[in-house]
Amino acid sequence: MLRVGTHYPTLRVAYDLMTHILMLLSNAFRPDPRVAREAAALLALGYRVTILCWDRKSEFPERDTFEGADIIRVKNIVTIYGAGARQLLYTPRFWGEAIRIGRTLHPDAIHCHDLDTLYAGIQLKKHFGCPLVYDAHEDYPALMTLYLPRFMIPWLSWLESRLLKQVDATITASSVFADKLRARGIESVTTIGNYQSLEPYDAVTDAEVAAERARLGLKPDDFVAAYIGGFTRNRQLLPLIEAARQLPDVQVLLWGDGHQKDAIQAAVATVANARYLGWLPAAQVPLCTRLADIIFYCLRPDYPGAIYNAPNTLSNAMAAARPIIANDVGDLGRIVAQSGCGLLLPEVTPEAICQAISALRDPAARKKLGQAGRAAAETTYNWAAAGQSLREIYEKLIRPD
Repeated sequence: MLRVGTHYPTLRVAYDLMTHILMLLSNAFRPDPRVAREAAALLALGYRVTILCWDRKSEFPERDTFEGADIIRVKNIVTIYGAGARQLLYTPRFWGEAIRIGRTLHPDAIHCHDLDTLYAGIQLKKHFGCPLVYDAHEDYPALMTLYLPRFMIPWLSWLESRLLKQVDATITASSVFADKLRARGIESVTTIGNYQSLEPYDAVTDAEVAAERARLGLKPDDFVAAYIGGFTRNRQLLPLIEAARQLPDVQVLLWGDGHQKDAIQAAVATVANARYLGWLPAAQVPLCTRLADIIFYCLRPDYPGAIYNAPNTLSNAMAAARPIIANDVGDLGRIVAQSGCGLLLPEVTPEAICQAISALRDPAARKKLGQAGRAAAETTYNWAAAGQSLREIYEKLIRPD
């Protein structure tokens, strides 16, 4: 519950001091787009931000900075993503390291990204007597249905409900998940969507787009369908590659990483007009979204967390004025339908994808949908509005007067 006006004795709330926010994150911050946006917003408000994260593959520097935020990576607990039940052997060790390091940092507030950091955050809250923000990127128990035995999911839901009682403010990326938490009695829930700042997209020039297309070996008149995002098990990517086989004059480009990487690499090896281009740094997302004619993003409808998924990819497409091909699940389907920024597939099959791509070969149709998405991004689905919500949360927590 958000305790507006509650006194936290260790807070340094004077405006002439930099209030220190410690973010806990269970990935290596490559960077994580949502975490980067939130950190940048807090830095702009005069807060000091440290991101304490888990580099599970020990791939990145232990100490780093990112646009003013300090990065500390836990590198001595090596595992993989999607390890299933085996991850339960490693996650408590990460908590222990996060608590140990966090106690040396003297934060004024803790910001936990997803459920797998929340236990450590609560221990640090108790140690320092400071407020705790829980930032639910997804419905974590639902997400874990892809990786853990089914009998463990109710335990995760019980754990989340128990831990949430000790949280001062809850943020969700999905409005649908926010409604679910409110129905469970969590009173103070704010939705901060995975929306983009529009300026980086506006800064991309036509000359830069043409140069990048040429670098990728694309002809000026090549029609490009792109996917940019994670290769987690809830994404329907193989049907897109199979659709490319049926549309040899369409270039399909995929950027990303994750559990489906091997399957995607194997699939594109058999399709001449489909390519896997590796992980795309966040700074290049605006350019590569702009160079595409259409963006693709579809979720598995049998995945319980699909309705709570709030994709960065959708916001990227809207900011770049590119139409999206998606399916009608959760916030994804709701935003596409309400804004008119793309086409919703009745089912995600190669045939349905081919029909949607064929419909969007018409430049007028692409322009209409792309402009509708951009208009919605300018009025509603942008980071300026979302960042203001984040500011209000922290000002109530840390500067209640």
